[in-house]
Amino acid sequence: MNKKTNRGVRLVVSAILGLSMLSALIYSVPAPSLAAGPLPAETNLVKNGGFEQGKADWEDWGASAVVTTDVQSGTKALKLGPTEGGMGQKIDGISENTIVTLSGAGKAGTPGEKAWIGADCLDGSDKKLAGGKFVLGFESAAYERKSLAFRTVPGTRKVQVYVYKNPDNGKFAYVDDVALKIGGSLPDDDPPIKSVGPLPPPHPPGVFFDDFKNGIDPEKWLIAKQQWGGENVNGGVLPVNVAVTRDGIVELTGNGDLYSGPVRGINRDGSMRADGKRTGASIVTKYAYASGSYEVRAKILPKLGAVSAFWTFFNNGEVNHEIDFEAPGDKSLRKIMTTTWVVEERNTSQVTDFPEQIDGNWHVYRFDWHTDPKRVDFYVDNRLIYTSSTNVPRAASKFWLGVWFPKEWAGTPNFATDKMYIDWVKITPFLEKGDVRAGNGETGEIGPGTGWAGLNEYPAPR
Repeated sequence: MNKKTNRGVRLVVSAILGLSMLSALIYSVPAPSLAAGPLPAETNLVKNGGFEQGKADWEDWGASAVVTTDVQSGTKALKLGPTEGGMGQKIDGISENTIVTLSGAGKAGTPGEKAWIGADCLDGSDKKLAGGKFVLGFESAAYERKSLAFRTVPGTRKVQVYVYKNPDNGKFAYVDDVALKIGGSLPDDDPPIKSVGPLPPPHPPGVFFDDFKNGIDPEKWLIAKQQWGGENVNGGVLPVNVAVTRDGIVELTGNGDLYSGPVRGINRDGSMRADGKRTGASIVTKYAYASGSYEVRAKILPKLGAVSAFWTFFNNGEVNHEIDFEAPGDKSLRKIMTTTWVVEERNTSQVTDFPEQIDGNWHVYRFDWHTDPKRVDFYVDNRLIYTSSTNVPRAASKFWLGVWFPKEWAGTPNFATDKMYIDWVKITPFLEKGDVRAGNGETGEIGPGTGWAGLNEYPAPR
């Protein structure tokens, strides 16, 4: 969940992700299906990708208009907004294990907006396939051209190309020159991991387990004091929102849009905000771990708009190695999203039904992370729900647990205050030969200006 550098970006990628309206449209509305014989290389398989024939060959999902101003090439482009919307087009005859290249141009018409050009691998029944989502994002004020080569996933029979804009009312984005071609040069799916700064100290040997009966131990845990997700999106995660009971239950508080109490959030530079709306809380292991079994017994915060999450995170400015459990998924508290990353531009993500997580009972969230061979198995209450075998990290990472407020993709936080609860955490290292230990620029210091709470900000059990 990207500490996320700018998980406004990140999670919108994963969440395009958390599309409410658009996800439903992609599944339920038959976009035009463009049949072909053998598909020729270097031919644009997207019909009318420059919108010179208006919306011909595209299925209109709403909130889009063909314009003759703000174009990248030709005489027309597509304007998206002011609400969530987009268009789609299905291309038949693209089989599994095929290298294709998605490309296009886009720009943000309003600061903070973002345009997306994406491709989904579909099976013969038009079902989206796990690990088969690929996207290009555009947020600059001027048109940018981008491209991404990818290999279609097992089971692929067609590819749906789409354009999309986030659900930010009153804002616009533009796309033009959308293309999908057979062939291309695949990006490195496991870029080298360079050390930035000192190597993290090795974690203590054996299994890590904490039931918090002795409170939140600063020899085991850091408390985050940071803001991510985009400017003015939220008020960060704060030590004041972390508490622990005498019987060892960690309480992580999230304050929504109706909050009017004394807590004040922070900006990315650490300066104070005027209120405490959209502030969350996070605790983080002091030591970095790599391959292993990660387990958390927890109750999520049962409100839309606030994300309850458990994630590993390593970012050195070049790679983003990360494994996520996040709820809600697809703006539903009855679903959970699981994602793996090695760079911010790509991820492998799956949304799974898990209605039991809002039944008020404790549940165990677990992932088994393997680096040789690379694989992540996700479990809830010992039930396997998804296996990711692409975009699997290798870098040793701190383990984060927390509540935070993203931009739009988790819903709107129409509540005052609620909590996520943690009973215990367990990490069983596998110590596989694919593990990599590298520095990410952290010094290990805590206190003012470090992004971590000082010792005086740790809560006493109550």
